[in-house]
Amino acid sequence: MNLTRREFLKLGSGAVVFLSFAGHAAADGTKIPVLMYHDISSRRSEKETLSPRLFAAQMEWLYGMGYHAVLFSELALLHRDTAERTVVMTFDDGYTSFMDYAFPLLSEYGFKATINVIGEHMGGFVSGNDPRLSWDECRFFAKSGLVEIGCHTYGLHNWYGRQSRSHAIDVFNEKLAEDLAIFQKIAVQELGQRANVLAWPYGMHNKLSIEIARKAGMHFILNSDDGYFAMNGNQLDIPRLTISNDTSLKLFRERIEMRL
Repeated sequence: MNLTRREFLKLGSGAVVFLSFAGHAAADGTKIPVLMYHDISSRRSEKETLSPRLFAAQMEWLYGMGYHAVLFSELALLHRDTAERTVVMTFDDGYTSFMDYAFPLLSEYGFKATINVIGEHMGGFVSGNDPRLSWDECRFFAKSGLVEIGCHTYGLHNWYGRQSRSHAIDVFNEKLAEDLAIFQKIAVQELGQRANVLAWPYGMHNKLSIEIARKAGMHFILNSDDGYFAMNGNQLDIPRLTISNDTSLKLFRERIEMRL
């Protein structure tokens, strides 16, 4: 019988998990890699873009090594013996490439992910030829049970991109409550529920920003700081690992496993 690489990984995953768990005991402070993806494309050259081939290799490696990808709300339900083989995947900005390259593999491997969308960009184009997911597509993903729709603000991502960081934080906070209220209202209309995950645009936030977001119903707030999320850590200030074309498969493996 001839097996594809993916079929081989599926058949062998149980043995890999057994070997991987041997000699390990999860601690209360187990560190979870929260992965930050953006666009998956062979055509784009931005630093945060990842090629489909490299993304597929990363997903195959995770599956073959017995990793599970869960939603933020599921972290509290993890058993001690599975927490060390867990990652959280996030996709910022709502690129349509998620539909073409990410979702098929998530479905294949049973991985879950959070897409943090920009409300103002839903179903539109950015910079002329940069399509973003629509609410209809997000409804489809959400119904799969594999995808949660998070917030990347309604319009502040685009606004902040034109500002000086040192000047913008006070104005950003003045606009934040109204911006999140607009996003939540539309999320309820389109998805039937409010978002409980927020990713800061460009990592922009301070303590006041976090408090405003918490009052807006955000239970998990993501920054852009490089690091791992401890199981007993602050879920209102979650660091992430940026994954891009600069992240070779070797480096990806090292970043995932160096926290064990």
